[in-house]
Amino acid sequence: MRRRDKLTLAVLCAGHFVNDSYSSIIYPLLPLIKNQLGLTTAQVFWLAPLYAISSSLMQPVYGVISDRYFRRFFAVFGPAITGIFMSMIGLAPTYGILIVLLVAGGIGVGSFHPQAAAMAATAARGRRKVGMALFSALGTLGFAVGPLVITRVVSAYGLDHSYYVIATGLVMSAVLYRVCPSLPAPPSHEPGVEKIKWQLLAALRAAWKPLALLYSITVIRSGLQMTTNTFLPFLLQDQGFALTEIGNMLTVFLLLGGLGGVAGGFTAERFSGRAVTLYSGLLAGPLMIAAFATSGVVSIVCLGLGGFMLLSTIPVIVAMAQELVPGQTSTVSALMMGAAWGVGALSPQVLSHFVPAYGFRNVLIFASAFTMITVVLAYFLPREEPVHRLHVETDLATASAVGD
Repeated sequence: MRRRDKLTLAVLCAGHFVNDSYSSIIYPLLPLIKNQLGLTTAQVFWLAPLYAISSSLMQPVYGVISDRYFRRFFAVFGPAITGIFMSMIGLAPTYGILIVLLVAGGIGVGSFHPQAAAMAATAARGRRKVGMALFSALGTLGFAVGPLVITRVVSAYGLDHSYYVIATGLVMSAVLYRVCPSLPAPPSHEPGVEKIKWQLLAALRAAWKPLALLYSITVIRSGLQMTTNTFLPFLLQDQGFALTEIGNMLTVFLLLGGLGGVAGGFTAERFSGRAVTLYSGLLAGPLMIAAFATSGVVSIVCLGLGGFMLLSTIPVIVAMAQELVPGQTSTVSALMMGAAWGVGALSPQVLSHFVPAYGFRNVLIFASAFTMITVVLAYFLPREEPVHRLHVETDLATASAVGD
C-alpha cells in the first residue's frame, strides 16, 4: 500500500473505533434506564430491535445511496451524528424521546459502515482481507471500550451527564473530513438507474448460494452477540455486580472479540476464510456455554475466549462477500454488516419471552448452543485458495513470462 493509502486506512479505522464506541453505550445502561423511566421488561427489550432498524437493517439502503450518489458524506459525518444523539440518551425524559435519540444515533452508526468499509477496502488494495480485518477489529474494539467509558462517566457524574462523551465524535468527523478522499466515481458512460438495478440483482443472483450461507452465519452469530450484550447486564445485576463491573465484563467479551477479528483476518489471508469460519464455529459455541454455566475467573476467561472465536469471522465474512460481488462493495458490505446484524439484533426480543420461565443464564446457554448450526453452514461454503499461495503462483507465472 502507498503511504497515502495507509493514512486513509488508519483514519477510517479510527473513525470506526469512535463510531462504534458510541453504539454500545446503551447496553450497560439498560438497568439504570429501566429504573429511571419506570419501563417494563418488554419495553426495555424492544430498544435493541428498534435501534437495529436504523443502525443495521437500513444499511443496505445507505450502501446503495453511497454507491450511486454521495462518495464520502456518510463516512465523514457518521461519527458526529452518532456522537451527538447517542451521548444524550441519559437525558431522555420519556420512553418516546429515548427511542427518537436511539433511532437518530442509529442512523449515524448505520450510514457510516457501508461507505467506510468500501473506502477501507479501496485503501487496502491487494490486501483486502487484512484491511477489512483491521477496519472491523477497530470497530469491535470501539464497541468494547464504549461500555468501559460510559459506565465510569455515569458512575462519577450520573446518568443525566452522559453527554460528557459528545466531543470525540465531533473531532473524529473533522479529521475524516480532512484526510479521507471520495470513493472512485462511477464511469460517465454508466447506464441509467434501471440498468444499474439490473446489474446489481444479476451480480447478487450469480453468487446467491455462498452469500446466503454467509448471511445466515452472520445472523446467527450476531444474534448471540446481541443477546449477550442485552441479557448479560441484567444477569450480572441479579448477581450483585456494580455498574462498572458490568461494564468491565462486557469489555472483556467485546475486546477479545475485536482481537479475534484481527486474528481472523490474518489467518484467513494465510489459509482461507472458509477455514476460519468453520473452525471458529467449532470453538465459539462450547466456550460461550462454559462462560454462562460457570462463575468466577473460569467464566470470565471462557467469555473472553468465546468472544474471540465468535467475532473472529466478522471481517472475514465481509471480505468474502466483497470478493463475490466486487462491483457493489458498499451494498454487499451493508448486506453482511447491516442487514444480517439487524436481523440478529432481533434475537433479544425473541428470546426475552423465554426469560421468565428459564432465566437469563439458561437462555444464554441455549443461544450459545444454537450457534453450532453455523459449523454446518460453513462446511458448505466454497473452498478458497489461500491468498499467499495465489500471490506466489502469480509471481511465478509473471517470472516465467518474462523469462520467455
